[in-house]
Amino acid sequence: MKKLYKNAAEKQAAYLQRKREKEEIAVEAANDEAQYRALNLCSFAEVGFETPAQTWLDEVQIHRSWLRAFRDIGMDEPDVLPGESLRDLARRTWQGLLRSERFGLGVTTDGFDVWFPLFSPSKQHFQIPFDSKRFPGGPLGYRVHDGAKPDWFDTHWVPPADCTGDKPIDLKSLKPLPPMLTKPEPKPKPESCVPPSTVDARPMVTGYETPLEEQNRLIGFGTFGMTRTSHL
Repeated sequence: MKKLYKNAAEKQAAYLQRKREKEEIAVEAANDEAQYRALNLCSFAEVGFETPAQTWLDEVQIHRSWLRAFRDIGMDEPDVLPGESLRDLARRTWQGLLRSERFGLGVTTDGFDVWFPLFSPSKQHFQIPFDSKRFPGGPLGYRVHDGAKPDWFDTHWVPPADCTGDKPIDLKSLKPLPPMLTKPEPKPKPESCVPPSTVDARPMVTGYETPLEEQNRLIGFGTFGMTRTSHL
């Protein structure tokens, strides 16, 4: 329901307040993205920040790295199994992620939405254990809309262009994984990404709000995560 205002001045003040709040959200989102980029953090099936796997072998290696990171915290996730296809491997990796409570993942109050920390290719593990001094706001991660639904993976996953994803993985083609590093990475110093002011001081205003899903484009898979990859 559209809010009613006592007079034009009150309506203008409310409009300017909404503008300021949306600018603050935009600044925070831009700074978060700069930090993700500086640390080269990856979501599912990515080889680098916003860089999806382009070949079946690249994606196999990514899932192997994630499964190894799971094993590092005591989860029972073996490497590629004989006869396993890329589709099966990717599904097993995603299902393992959903079970990885020690990574801080959990179903949100939205019902089936899930959150998980991002993966660092240079360190070959997720942002766990978490460094509260470097990141006092919490681990850097993604929220996946409806990611906990049983059919989510089969609905969204599509193999890279060079395969169907259904043939058994050629184990002889697999390369050794990079070593897992424990030394801390240099603290990134991204420049503050402050968008120009959008406050309109003119008296003619609408009073309409920007939808919540548009206020923070870093939440959900509308712009980040699996739907950012070219093969999804």
